[in-house]
Amino acid sequence: MKNPLDQPEIFPDKTAEREARLEGIERVLKMSRERITIAMIIPKLLENPEKLKSVLMGTCYEEVLEPIDAMIRHLGKQTGRSKLPHDHTTMRIVDFFLVNHNIHRFFPHLKHNLHERDRQLLAAFHFLVESAHMHLHRSSRSEITKERKLHAIYHQNVDIQKKIKELNASLAFQKVIGKWKTAAKGIHLMKVEEDLANKKWQNNVAIQNEIEKCNRTMRIYHKGSMDRQKELEEELTNARETYEKMTKKHLAEEVELRSEKNKLLLQLQSIIKKYDMSLGEKMRENLVAQDQFLEAKKILDDFMVTFRHEELIYKNIVVKREDEERRVQQQKLVIFMMNRAAAKIQKYWRKWKKDQRKKKRGGKGKGKKGK
Repeated sequence: MKNPLDQPEIFPDKTAEREARLEGIERVLKMSRERITIAMIIPKLLENPEKLKSVLMGTCYEEVLEPIDAMIRHLGKQTGRSKLPHDHTTMRIVDFFLVNHNIHRFFPHLKHNLHERDRQLLAAFHFLVESAHMHLHRSSRSEITKERKLHAIYHQNVDIQKKIKELNASLAFQKVIGKWKTAAKGIHLMKVEEDLANKKWQNNVAIQNEIEKCNRTMRIYHKGSMDRQKELEEELTNARETYEKMTKKHLAEEVELRSEKNKLLLQLQSIIKKYDMSLGEKMRENLVAQDQFLEAKKILDDFMVTFRHEELIYKNIVVKREDEERRVQQQKLVIFMMNRAAAKIQKYWRKWKKDQRKKKRGGKGKGKKGK
């Protein structure tokens, strides 16, 4: 007889399937949080493309740098554009960042520079992921353990209540022995019970307040998340409409450019044909001009022989004449210098004689006055 334990299982392993589903749900939540994070910092990344290049260069994400350069060059050609264009390049860049959402780990400081509303949305998603992790990974063993602890606490409370009853009975029995002592113990016991009741009530109120606060915070985060989701859906709808309009416009422009290209090709062919014809004529003219040039060059060579001989004779004559003129000028200059020197000497001589005569006249006049 076969052992029933050796038979194959008829029912699948629900535990493994549940674990796989829970992991899938948690993975989707974490991926959503990561994608929302990268979606919020994409505008800040594109505001400083040089820093983005320096960080991503040499990594597995550097393939996005080429589309970003193309987009920047396109924006540089446009005037009056302050926003990113809704074209294929932009959508490709956004899709790349959403697929490779781990890029935001290279820019941790950008998450701290987000708006308050965006930070609240990220905090809400983080709280959602943590809450889902805590609730999804609760096991039956942990729940049973909690129930056992609660059951043990309940039994402890029952024992305490029994002891209290026994103490009350013993106090009532001992009233004859010590009424004031028993009354004091009863009052102390009542005070302890009141303190315990007050502490229990305070703990319950504090727990209820925390629950209400958490629920209120969850509602606020949920409302903010829904508002942000509606805004993103509206932006996506607008982006899609703009993309469709741009696509239609580009298709029409492409048709026009194709027709213009065909016209230009026909014109180019006719120009090439005319060029070939004119080139042949110019080559024939060039051959005739080369023949004429060779004949003229031969005549010029014959003329240059005679010209060089005559030039040599001319240079000899010019050199002799220049030497003669230079000698005559030198003689004239010497004569002029001699005459000028003689004139200056005579001038100074006359002035000296005149001064001598004045001195003599002045000496004679002084002598007369002394007599």
